[in-house]
Amino acid sequence: MFGTTTLVSKSVVVILILLIVYFLAMDLLLYSRIQRYDVRPTTNGTQYKSVVPCDFDPLCTVTVKGLMLDHPNHFLLSPLAAIMDNLLHISSSWTRLGVILFQARTWLDDLDGHVARKRANIAGERSDVGSNGYIVDGVCDAVGCLALIIGLYQFLVRNSSRRGGYDKLLQLPVSSSIVEPGNGIQKNSNIALRNILLITVHLFLTSATWNRYIYLYQDLLETNYRTPSISRERLYARQTIIIRSLSFWIIVLCWKFVNFHAMMDYLLLAIFFDRMREYVKLVRWSSYVIVLLLVYVTEFHFLRAYTYVRDVSSLIDEQISSTDVFTQG
Repeated sequence: MFGTTTLVSKSVVVILILLIVYFLAMDLLLYSRIQRYDVRPTTNGTQYKSVVPCDFDPLCTVTVKGLMLDHPNHFLLSPLAAIMDNLLHISSSWTRLGVILFQARTWLDDLDGHVARKRANIAGERSDVGSNGYIVDGVCDAVGCLALIIGLYQFLVRNSSRRGGYDKLLQLPVSSSIVEPGNGIQKNSNIALRNILLITVHLFLTSATWNRYIYLYQDLLETNYRTPSISRERLYARQTIIIRSLSFWIIVLCWKFVNFHAMMDYLLLAIFFDRMREYVKLVRWSSYVIVLLLVYVTEFHFLRAYTYVRDVSSLIDEQISSTDVFTQG
């Protein structure tokens, strides 16, 4: 039995290593695709040609949400969702199946999003902010997350503070009261509640901020809205400059690793490898510092990008070049 468990653990580690290599390779290919081919339409630009149908190629359509999406969703689950839709023709014929499949969480969440975008003729990963689907998706994510949080709380309450596997879970006698003074279970309960609250607030914070910047950058870099002082061709060129900039890539790469879906993946990995307590100790405070620092940097970058793309500077002083406006410290 022990040998089988060890073999399974080693197999999982090998799979994780292969996935990490795959995700890094896809990041490099995505970066190359954006630098070499058109992101926004231009008159004499070079168009990206996918070797497979665009539905299956996460590099085909460049969007802000795709760039900020976590690696498993962007490079693995979304293409699998597209393949499933292509095999079953859900988006064109099975009009109500999406409601049922949606309950199966993360991968089926990607399938649901793919079907919705396909029906609305939306290319690539995008958030349709304010739509019924956007609201339903958020509510379902919240319900699923809440169920997981409740389960984690029960686990932390029943598990002793000492390191131990799932076979070491504290068995609660029926007659035992968890509110008796000095009861160790009560102490575990209080500690577990504090840790769960920290994790819950952090997940809410990452979800709210991640969605906020997807919406802001999406509205800035994927829109045709422009001021009278800038032509559409120039607007597209400026949007492309921002998307290709190193600063923007650093920011979206950071969000790939700390967004809501990524944090849920880390949490699930900690549960799978029976390292829940170590994970909680590691992230309960540091995670807040990381997210708040990233929010500060992202907000600063967005304001400067907004000034540059919207040509706000030209309304103040038309003598300042647009490049200088964006790059000055």
